[in-house]
Amino acid sequence: MGVTGSNPVSRTIFLGDFRLNPQDIATIQDIWAHDCSISEVWKAHKTQQQLVDVSLAQAITEYIEHLKALQRSRRYIKEVGWVLRQYKAAMPSNLPLKLHTTCAGWEAVKNWRNLPTKKSRLRSFYSWAHRRGYIAKPIEFDAVKTPPSAPIGILTNHEVASLIEHAGSLLGHLWLSLCLGLRVAEASRTQALECRDNYLIVGAKAAKTRSRRVIELPEGHKERYWPLVRPELNLRRRMERLKRTAGITTWPRNCMRHTAASHWLNFYQDEAKAALHLGHSPTMLHRHYKALVTRKESEEFFKLWD
Repeated sequence: MGVTGSNPVSRTIFLGDFRLNPQDIATIQDIWAHDCSISEVWKAHKTQQQLVDVSLAQAITEYIEHLKALQRSRRYIKEVGWVLRQYKAAMPSNLPLKLHTTCAGWEAVKNWRNLPTKKSRLRSFYSWAHRRGYIAKPIEFDAVKTPPSAPIGILTNHEVASLIEHAGSLLGHLWLSLCLGLRVAEASRTQALECRDNYLIVGAKAAKTRSRRVIELPEGHKERYWPLVRPELNLRRRMERLKRTAGITTWPRNCMRHTAASHWLNFYQDEAKAALHLGHSPTMLHRHYKALVTRKESEEFFKLWD
């Protein structure tokens, strides 16, 4: 085997009786043009031939089914599907998934809006495709650059009292989300929640982290609030109505969980215990929730639920 020619593109390949088809030769010459060695060319070529040959459309369908099997939220799956369909429309229609490159990926998304979030969805898709053996390595979209986070917003005790007063049939959901600090998605998956021996058990199918956790309940809460916990229909619309009825005009993002987390941190006076209760790391707890409320405010908060 030999190579002639000083210009990478004009090099001639001599492989004796072993012949490559024009597409293979074009691939090798293209990689040579980027100053790769013959061993790198051959390794890339072999790797590419060993990959499963699947179209982008087929891979997207499989990935959506994969997310459904993981029981990801309907909203998340819908968002991922929309991003991937947009991506499919921007990629060459005849390009198999195994031939996707970082360069081609960037070319497809360079003019997109809201790129950080969309890149995150695409990275997850390509990581899955790599594990499936559809591509040699994940596409190297750069890390998401998140804007500086806004200050954590919480509800005042006056607002909490008004919500409890007007909650009606939503009191059980309010107890889970605003008193105990479950994520809204966790509080909605009531079939994965269990209450026994004065503990609320958040099952793995409810928890965002897919790991179960056990929350010790305040005295009397099991008897008063647990019987009110049930699947809630039209939750978003009913919560909007509750906010209006309770006279709340400002509703910061995730404010029910943030409010509960701030008070439980004061209650435990121990970041590790509070983190186990809420299902995230002590570092995140300390960074987000410390010094948002006083001890007196926390005492008043828990009295509202007595």
